[in-house]
Amino acid sequence: MTNPLVHALVFLAAVVIPGGLLVYFAWRAISLKGEPNHTAQKPGSENIPDVPPTVAEAQEAFRNMFPEDSLRARSRREQLDRAKAVRHRKFRN
Repeated sequence: MTNPLVHALVFLAAVVIPGGLLVYFAWRAISLKGEPNHTAQKPGSENIPDVPPTVAEAQEAFRNMFPEDSLRARSRREQLDRAKAVRHRKFRN
């Protein structure tokens, strides 16, 4: 719908009809999309292999993404150590 007058009339009709706004927004979402969202058809998309990776390959990929000596790992370890120290501390009255 490129004509703003027609668009306004359809929107007003959708407001008047009970449940019309749901149908209107669903219709607009479908009509504005234009083309299907298939990543396999898009240029430059990553090919997903049919065979899943082995456990060793998955672990290696995880270790590459999150090395043991990373800042995130050190911060998490310090946070766990602080929590453990607070839980095991004896409080005196």
